[in-house]
Amino acid sequence: MFTRSFIPLMTVTCAACALAGPPTPDEVPQLTDAWRQGRRIIDLHQHVQMTREHLGRAVRIMDRAGIGIAVNLGSGTVTPGADGGPSALAQSIALTERLHPGRFLHYMTLDYAGWDRPDWSAKAVAQIEEGHRLGAAGLKEFKRLGLFLKDGEGRLIRVDDPKLDPVWQRCGELGMPVSIHVADPKAFWEPYDERNERWAELRDHPTWWFGDATRFPAWKALLEALDRVIGRHPETTFVAVHFANNAEELEWVDAALSRRPNLMADLAARIPELGRHDPGAVRRLFEKHQDRILFGTDFMVYDRLILGSSGNEPPPTDEDAAGFFAKHWRWLETNDRDWRHMTPIQGDWTISSIGLPAGVLRKIYFDNARRLLARSLPPPVVCAARIDEDFTPTGGMAEPVWESAAPVWVEYATRDGAVQPALSTRVRMLWSDTFLYLAYECPYTELSVFEPPLTVGKRYDMDRPGVSLWDRDVVEAFINADPGDVRHYAEFQVAPTNEQMDLMLRLPERDFAWRSGFESAVEIDDGAKVWRCVMRIPLGAWRPFAPRPGVRWRLNLFRCDRAHDAFLAWNPTMNGSFHTPEKFGILEFVPKDGGDRP
Repeated sequence: MFTRSFIPLMTVTCAACALAGPPTPDEVPQLTDAWRQGRRIIDLHQHVQMTREHLGRAVRIMDRAGIGIAVNLGSGTVTPGADGGPSALAQSIALTERLHPGRFLHYMTLDYAGWDRPDWSAKAVAQIEEGHRLGAAGLKEFKRLGLFLKDGEGRLIRVDDPKLDPVWQRCGELGMPVSIHVADPKAFWEPYDERNERWAELRDHPTWWFGDATRFPAWKALLEALDRVIGRHPETTFVAVHFANNAEELEWVDAALSRRPNLMADLAARIPELGRHDPGAVRRLFEKHQDRILFGTDFMVYDRLILGSSGNEPPPTDEDAAGFFAKHWRWLETNDRDWRHMTPIQGDWTISSIGLPAGVLRKIYFDNARRLLARSLPPPVVCAARIDEDFTPTGGMAEPVWESAAPVWVEYATRDGAVQPALSTRVRMLWSDTFLYLAYECPYTELSVFEPPLTVGKRYDMDRPGVSLWDRDVVEAFINADPGDVRHYAEFQVAPTNEQMDLMLRLPERDFAWRSGFESAVEIDDGAKVWRCVMRIPLGAWRPFAPRPGVRWRLNLFRCDRAHDAFLAWNPTMNGSFHTPEKFGILEFVPKDGGDRP
């Protein structure tokens, strides 16, 4: 065992939020740039044509912008294809998983064929169930309800038609959020002439004008119909896209979010509208509802790029797309005033930024989306960086080689995915021909440990609560090197006292007699309120599964912090138990030169 570096426990009384203190405004750009470099941001509202070329272009732009995961809204129905082949949804999921695994999630759409039949609702529920089975993350409903879709007698199908209630209910039961678009900007109901402030857009898209009261319902009537639907289905989460479909009226959105706890709003294609309001009022609204607002852009990749909206202007370039995303960051993160917004066709005016604090930004950029999509997020990936020479690490992570390893974060409650940023634990990984190295950096307020630490044997008793090593503060790694058995994995634990535990599992059996020969070092910085742990695990412990560059194992990372009753995961299991191997992420052994990966 390494030389122990342990500072005795000192009890503190500060709250969890005081662990590090909120970043200052000057620190926000550094933090948000790090999120983008780590591709942590989730864009909940994109539309990408499902071809190799279009997906490749989308991913190149996402990489440049710092988008890690995009939700493709409306990837198709579950209706079988020609000659009974795979449905559009199944084909979309298969294509992105083959070409760009982990970068896209897909929302399904409904097939309204047979609407007039008495069994349509039952068949629509069956569509939802099949979409869930295939891996749809949610349901997308376009603005066709109330505006375009008609029944057999030529009447518009209402947003709140009771025949749709079983669909909304089943989505809630299956944990599938509904992203729904009703209505459009208020100007699309105003006179269709050059006096309309959205004339450039309407002139190029005449079917977007709904001002004929003999053909279309009133603008506010559509919003009220959706509100009735949301109220009837409190167990279903509705994401009203385009800032709750009403970016013009902040008070209305505030009231809707306050009235309907199952309502969320995305930002897609509405910053040009939101930026016209008093920036202080917008900021206050975002801070009040910071848990209910989601980042989205309405970025589209077809034969041309569409940056929120478009008309007959020359097609945007990839460079234009980079600027489009950059203006989102500018509006959300700075306090700039009176600048040209990202989608000129949506209005000839300037906007002012709202300068959100870091804690609100991270919720909008990825925490809220991770909570919403926890059931269907792809397994995360951590890359272990290749090193040529082994070293005896210290708990302080003073070795420069650690800088070559990109971090991941253990910060989500394993039971429900709720984020605990004050306890955000950074983990880095390295590997050599001989060892796998893991380094944890753990903020804390008060440490909970067994004293004195065991130096011989293992502290556990499966029949007595409160006496095992995991009943106090620990960091943990569960590592599965066996591609043929998802339930066969090793478990490693280290406490702040540097007391250790390792065991091999083939669930439900646990082999506590197994010894890997792993070593650990711990350092506690009581001034900074951070404890650090480094593990060095012999790769020979996994014979015959020795890795090579490009190999992927399964892995999950955990931390227990008893002072805050926090049980945190890298990839939350969503059931309260760490031992859920189906929710393990991926450990990739990266070549030293970062070369091609499988």
